[in-house]
Amino acid sequence: MHPWKKKFVVSQLALACTLAVTSQASASTDISGTTYTTFKHYNDAAYADGVYYNGYVGWNNYATDSIYNGDIYPVINKAVVNGVISTYYLDDGLATNTNSNSLTIKDSTIHGMITSECMTTVCVDRDATGYVYDRLALTVDNSTIDDNYEHYTYNGTHADGTVDTHIVDVYDLGTAITLDQEVDLVIKNNSHVAGIDLTQGYEWRDTDDNTVSTGVDSSEVFHNAINVMDSTVTSGSWSDEGTSGWFGNNNNASTYSGTGFNADDIAISAVANPHADNAMQTTVNLTNSTLMGDILFSSNFDENFFPNGADSYRDTDSAVDTNGWDGTDRMDVTLNNGSKWVGAAMSMHQVDSDGDGVYDSFAVGTEATATLLDITANSLWPWSTYGINNSDTAYDENGHVIGNEVYQSGLFNVTLNGGSRWDTTKTSLIDTLSINGGSVVSVADSTLVSDTISLTGGSALKINEDGHVATNALTIDNSNVTIADDVSAGWGVDDSALYANTINITNNGMLDMGNSTAYALQADTLNLTSATDTHGNVHSGVLNVHSNNFVLNADLTNDRTNDTTRSNYGYGTIAMNSDGHLTVNGNGDADTSFDQSEVDNAGDNVAAATGNYKVRIDNADGKGSIADYKGKELVYVNDKNSTATFSAANKADLGAYTYQAKQEGNTVVMEQSRLTDYANMALSIPSANSNIWNLQQDTVATRLTQSRHGLTDNGGAWGSYFGGSFNGDNGTISYDQNVNGVMVGLDSKIDGNDAKWIVGAAAGFVKGDLSDRSGQVDQDSQTAYLYTSAHFANNFFLDGSVNYSHFNNELSANMSNGQYVDGSTSSDAWGFGLKLGYDAKLGHAGYVTPYGSISGLFQSGDDYRLSNGMKVDGQSYDSMRYELGVDAGYTFTYGNDQALTPYFKLAYVYDDASNHADVNGDSINNGTEGSAVRVGLGTQFSFTRNFSAYSDVSYLGGGDVDQDWAANVGVKYTW
Repeated sequence: MHPWKKKFVVSQLALACTLAVTSQASASTDISGTTYTTFKHYNDAAYADGVYYNGYVGWNNYATDSIYNGDIYPVINKAVVNGVISTYYLDDGLATNTNSNSLTIKDSTIHGMITSECMTTVCVDRDATGYVYDRLALTVDNSTIDDNYEHYTYNGTHADGTVDTHIVDVYDLGTAITLDQEVDLVIKNNSHVAGIDLTQGYEWRDTDDNTVSTGVDSSEVFHNAINVMDSTVTSGSWSDEGTSGWFGNNNNASTYSGTGFNADDIAISAVANPHADNAMQTTVNLTNSTLMGDILFSSNFDENFFPNGADSYRDTDSAVDTNGWDGTDRMDVTLNNGSKWVGAAMSMHQVDSDGDGVYDSFAVGTEATATLLDITANSLWPWSTYGINNSDTAYDENGHVIGNEVYQSGLFNVTLNGGSRWDTTKTSLIDTLSINGGSVVSVADSTLVSDTISLTGGSALKINEDGHVATNALTIDNSNVTIADDVSAGWGVDDSALYANTINITNNGMLDMGNSTAYALQADTLNLTSATDTHGNVHSGVLNVHSNNFVLNADLTNDRTNDTTRSNYGYGTIAMNSDGHLTVNGNGDADTSFDQSEVDNAGDNVAAATGNYKVRIDNADGKGSIADYKGKELVYVNDKNSTATFSAANKADLGAYTYQAKQEGNTVVMEQSRLTDYANMALSIPSANSNIWNLQQDTVATRLTQSRHGLTDNGGAWGSYFGGSFNGDNGTISYDQNVNGVMVGLDSKIDGNDAKWIVGAAAGFVKGDLSDRSGQVDQDSQTAYLYTSAHFANNFFLDGSVNYSHFNNELSANMSNGQYVDGSTSSDAWGFGLKLGYDAKLGHAGYVTPYGSISGLFQSGDDYRLSNGMKVDGQSYDSMRYELGVDAGYTFTYGNDQALTPYFKLAYVYDDASNHADVNGDSINNGTEGSAVRVGLGTQFSFTRNFSAYSDVSYLGGGDVDQDWAANVGVKYTW
């Protein structure tokens, strides 16, 4: 066992061993509930003029179980302490001493610090009692230790009137908690501590070293545990904060500058002693807490370690064959349950800059060696390892990169769990970074270097403006890594926003490139793969390039196949907007024939892209013509040997059509598919308007047909409900339509010389709805009719009508990205109808009526634009209907002027509506036409000579528009 005080003092983090003050001997005092100052000036008969220190904590068992006494009882409750508390004499470790080596601060404020150092000119040597090997248990409960006690100052006068002044500086003794002994530190319940500095104050010696047979390695570890719960730890101060300020207010110890290496920015430090034979390992756990400041971890090889090797006793040669012994130092920091850290993670080692045998400064990184003799690598070296002169290899390795594996004296690991957050500052250098459970690491105006970085459980790594992240292996599992648009990046490896030799993305994880600049990402291999859950669902990793014209100078790989019957079915997903593009160049290491590649650039014999992928188009836009999208290249693999397969992950609404990815050789292009829901609705509206008008035409035709059959009809007033259901599909547009309307009319019978005439007028009011997938149109129309019918003596008849209609349509739909789109249009139309037929009488009550008819509707155009930018230029839409058919019926008369006339109809119908609409500058066919058959049944019942009711139903099918059903129910009153 080997403690030390002065011999191993370390550079700017060194702790002063003594103050030029003396201690006034006294029994331990319980200062709970008081205000207490650890320094006091005396000048009387008992004490010479000077400042006396009264801040040692110790139990009240002096001369029984303890060798040393203290000034302050080590349970401090509801007190205010000004100055420095020292644990130097807290527990001497005697076997008969049952007191724990513990100090508890509760509901108190310490303006100053806690140290384990000797604070007086003379301190009793505790080494023989074994005190230094007794761990300290330090609890800070609902208390503040602010490290703001900079000086003790006494200004008085002597008896003779002369000035009596004393100043004791304590600002440079350390931060709020500064210890060189092992500690179990608990900070809880809304406590605030301004800095924690831990050094390795003692060791357990090895016996000799590994070069001799008597050597025995000590397995002891100098261990510290820091647990922070519901509390805050900030940086402390090693400087005199009273020398600067703003508007008369000087800085606090917890003030954080955020720039450069600054001892006053350090919140937690653990400095292993270069002369120690044992590892120093520190664990830091924060739960629902805040850490504001840097964490410094300094590690050097143990005293009996040989980084360049040594000759052991195990053989008779003089060859170097051992590295000796080293206990690996560690700093393990874990943030839990929403904890937050702002600061840098600094890995360092101490150096002797002037060769005087004293470590006096720090250098970046823990100590490391690539000379691995009888030890194995425990880490990776960011700056790579280099070969030596070796004539036995095909290529001289001297001075060339050969790998990255090293043995490091210490490892710095950071873990975030449960929605915690780390905002990095300055430059952080660590070994592993694990981001879990919805936690976030944000890197802006700073650099983060870690051997490995892994993200799981919905976590995020955000690389923002002037942020740089470098790692050997990045794993993104069900989490996101985002490179912001405003990152800065250059050609150099260390200038990239994200550098990673290997990136693995799986299980809904995503690497989001945003619209970042060129060279924002530099990688060697991007493994874009997938995981399959117990239900067989594939959860793929995603590379999202947005609207970037992104060049991937890395191999794109996975081991998945597009064969769904194989166990390794799966895929990676490449996501982008329609204006994005991905070029896959590969890493350039595919061929090493004839020794053309250097040993540091060994070929992987892998094509630029292998595996199975889906390409997803993320954006949706109503703007743009077919030429803007159809056939546009999305992915180009710059390797004719690529075996990668690509298929569509989705359909995207762009302009009037949906598009999806399609592989063509070593490229992926956009393939045009069906109309979008909103374009389909917009283009279907004119056809749907025609359906409404045709129902109204049929309603007027029914009125005129019934005037010729049944009891005598001299004209009158009538009203009808009509409705129907339609299904339209011309191969371009498709829709379902429901229509409900009413029509009322007045007419009169006029006897002419050669015919009997009915002349009348009617008005129709209709509501309709149009739908297909997410598309929806609410329809509203009004129509005014003038109609007439001439029934000639030879039983021929001629019906005619003219009308004016106004249509209002309100459109809505959802786009492929979920965006809601709407719009409205209105149009005016005029129409006509002519019907020529012959009433053939069958007996005195039956009839058969063959007929032919022609009708037409001519709709005006309306320029309008949907909310997503799709533009429909005004289109006139003309539709003609030609019909040949036959009606047959029979009238049953009853007493009291009652009659029943059932009838049947059968007809051939041809619709001619060859139309095109201009959408975003493209002409698209939205005409509906074709041959169809109409079948109908109806009846009219006369309740009296003057009042009757009627109804009919019909079906029409075979053309582009099928009328699934139509119904007409009405009443009439004749004059």
